[in-house]
Amino acid sequence: MGTPPMLYGRSVEQARIERLIAGARTGRGGAAVIRGAPGIGKTALLDHAADAADGTLALRCAGSPCEAGQPFAGLDLLLRPVRDGFDALPGAAADRLRALSEPCPDGEVDLVPVRLAFLALLRRIAGERPVLCLVDDAQWLDPASADVLAFAARRLAAEPVALLAADRGEETFRSSGLPDIRPDALEPHEAAALLRDGGGGLSPLAVERVVAEADGNPLALRLLAGCLTPGQRAGRINPFTFHDGTRPIRGPVLDEAAERLDALPARTRTLLLAAAADDARDAARLAAAASRLGASAADLAPAERAGLVEAAGTAVAFTHPLVRAASYQHATASERRAVHRALADRAGREDPEARAWHRAAAALGRGEDVAAELERAGEWSGDRRAYLCYARAAELTPDGGVRAHRLAAAARSASEAGLFGAAAELAARAAPLAADTLTRAELAQVGAAVEFECGSPGRAARTLVEGALPIVRRDPAEALLMLADAVRCGWHAGDPGLVREAADALRAVRPPGHSPAADLARAVAEAAGPAGGAGGLGGLLGSLADEPGRRLAAACLALADGAHEAASRFARDCRDAAGRLPYALQVLAHAQIDRGRHREAREAAEEGLRLAGGRHRSGHLSCLLGWLAAVEGDERRCADLVAAGTEHARAERITPTVSLGTWALALLDLGHGRHDEALARLEDVPESAPEAGPVATVVRQASDRVEAAVRCRRPERARRPLALLEDRAAKHPSPTALALLERCRGQLAPRDEAEHHFARAAELLGREGGNTYERARTELLYGEWLRRARRRAEAHRHLALAVELFTTVDARVWAERARAELGAAGVAGPAAGADRGPAGGGPGAGGLTHQELQVVRLAAAGATNREIAARLYLSPRTVGNHLYRAYPKLGVRTRAELRRLDFGAGSGRPGE
Repeated sequence: MGTPPMLYGRSVEQARIERLIAGARTGRGGAAVIRGAPGIGKTALLDHAADAADGTLALRCAGSPCEAGQPFAGLDLLLRPVRDGFDALPGAAADRLRALSEPCPDGEVDLVPVRLAFLALLRRIAGERPVLCLVDDAQWLDPASADVLAFAARRLAAEPVALLAADRGEETFRSSGLPDIRPDALEPHEAAALLRDGGGGLSPLAVERVVAEADGNPLALRLLAGCLTPGQRAGRINPFTFHDGTRPIRGPVLDEAAERLDALPARTRTLLLAAAADDARDAARLAAAASRLGASAADLAPAERAGLVEAAGTAVAFTHPLVRAASYQHATASERRAVHRALADRAGREDPEARAWHRAAAALGRGEDVAAELERAGEWSGDRRAYLCYARAAELTPDGGVRAHRLAAAARSASEAGLFGAAAELAARAAPLAADTLTRAELAQVGAAVEFECGSPGRAARTLVEGALPIVRRDPAEALLMLADAVRCGWHAGDPGLVREAADALRAVRPPGHSPAADLARAVAEAAGPAGGAGGLGGLLGSLADEPGRRLAAACLALADGAHEAASRFARDCRDAAGRLPYALQVLAHAQIDRGRHREAREAAEEGLRLAGGRHRSGHLSCLLGWLAAVEGDERRCADLVAAGTEHARAERITPTVSLGTWALALLDLGHGRHDEALARLEDVPESAPEAGPVATVVRQASDRVEAAVRCRRPERARRPLALLEDRAAKHPSPTALALLERCRGQLAPRDEAEHHFARAAELLGREGGNTYERARTELLYGEWLRRARRRAEAHRHLALAVELFTTVDARVWAERARAELGAAGVAGPAAGADRGPAGGGPGAGGLTHQELQVVRLAAAGATNREIAARLYLSPRTVGNHLYRAYPKLGVRTRAELRRLDFGAGSGRPGE
């Protein structure tokens, strides 16, 4: 069973409660007061106490406003289940407890005999089994009951009795000296996890807004998420007024707030409505808007005295997020529109986006002037805000054709922001209205982006080709970009025919004059041709500026030949583009693997997986992480990641992802010496054509297949992959491709020729920038060959180097194989897990976890906790916790000492 929603982030509080109950079981009783705002989880903690107190006698009551003036009302409710036990007490004590529900004689409350009788009863019934007293809503207990409970609570240290009370404020039990348990507001990542685990289909943007509005209150999170309309659940929430258009919220906290609002002067309610309608919480802006409605800052005082708001400095804050909801919902629709008009007037030219949104909130029906103003606001907003502006503008647009154009713009912005569900929904709404070919082409691009991330890259490529052809004459530059993107999608689909079709259509477009888009088209077409290659793309990166074509060129270049610098630049360019960043991180992870930088590849892939919004992307990244787990020899993790990653890919026939997952499992078998299984898997990997996949991946799969065949003593089954490798190395003669070809030839060559090939392969991979992992594999094979040739001293040198290199990239299972070879050569290898300093070891430096390693590398480069939090999508508090745990592992105490350590490549301040 999962964690109950109201207990998210409450492990510390739960542990304290469990210790209290455990003490009562052993005769060391105690008491505590759980204090916190409404909805913070106090009742849930009392429920947890009841569940954890199995075998005890649980007595429970709750205070009530209507009984707060009746002496002993709460105590009477608490004791009702044990009234039969009164008879075992001395007569006077029993009589006093029986009379708790009766009016006090002469109206006077005599506390002393009730205190003593209650304590005697607890001791009596606790003699049979431990007792747990649970008191909810202690702020509404009658004072007499509170006094008796506090008296008993201070005398439980030697009794098998525990008492827990939940209180909203500070008054009840204040002078009793009882310890407090104070649940904190949830951290943003905890709140987001609660919303995601609770289901309901909230988009990432909606989750972000609800988390910000709820301010870490679990009840508010649940109620605010539940009040959203379907469009708002997709993320279309007014960025300046959360409650604009939400459904009414019901519940005790809202009812209490409504009662207090009714008691306020009308001008105070107007001021609170203005505060609720403006998420900026700026006191000056609020006062200026309120003055237009006849209110002033002085009118805030009654609300402060009622405990509804707090004014500090330049900000006005509601004391509870649900009070904000009540303040907005308590007003009439006409009152809200008037407040939004005043806020729009106040925003004026200083904040045109806020003005547009407040005007939209004040609008009755559709109107082109407000819609156009929102569209203009979207033009200078970021992707997410642009999506919201365009979508709301479309809702307010009277003309169907213009509405289609704005819906298409909203859909495109949503896809670029990674909101693929919203993008698909908006595109579907626009399609029946879109008569213009350019608008239909824009919708085709959106549909392709959604298909690429969430469905099939092949269908994405087909959509782009079909959408581009009708606009070739009207907008050849845009058609070229669409067709070039179709080539990229065809690569990812592993469909050579589709790649050729898109490339042929690309070559057929003849734009007038010269343009960067035309240069890009020619370079992509050349890269997709029979000879492959992507040399022409490299020179375009500077000339295309920071345009979609530049990002596309970088993506194609990195995909085509594993160009590390292009992939790194692509990832940096996409840091502010949530929709493209996971793909850019995938490209970067592949490029890092191609250079043997497995740690950096893992970091990029894990970040990409965490941010991925589509099944295609998350599937491919899972398989990529599975490949890295295979290198490490982690069977369980590799199998789980590949199973998760290939589920969607198999259903959609996404060949590259399935091939990557199959290769990962084959590599796992190869590392563990299961050579027959490895060969069978590798022979299942499709031999994709040159234009349908990254050359480096095809070359390395072929080399692994040759090695598996040789180790199975089936050299005839190595001929086909060797021929494939020779073809790739001839067309793309990179040092890695040539080295792997030499290594494979060494495994198949006669004894008098093999050494030349092994030595050549080691020399090529030993150059600066060579692939460390493949070099280690080469040194292992070379050392094995030398040992079999009885040249033990030479074998030792190569095998020892293999151990060192495998250890550097955390290829544990391969390092063990190299150590075993050293033993067979008569030399003991370095011990497994030997200290390698900060840049090596376990999953990270000095035994650090992967996330701890990411944090310390950025901290060592000078990044602040807040910068690190933004870079890694964590909270600053979580970053601090990671550093606190990492320092002892690294033997440092300060950031200055941390900067003196070497954490290898990839560190740097965010954005560098």
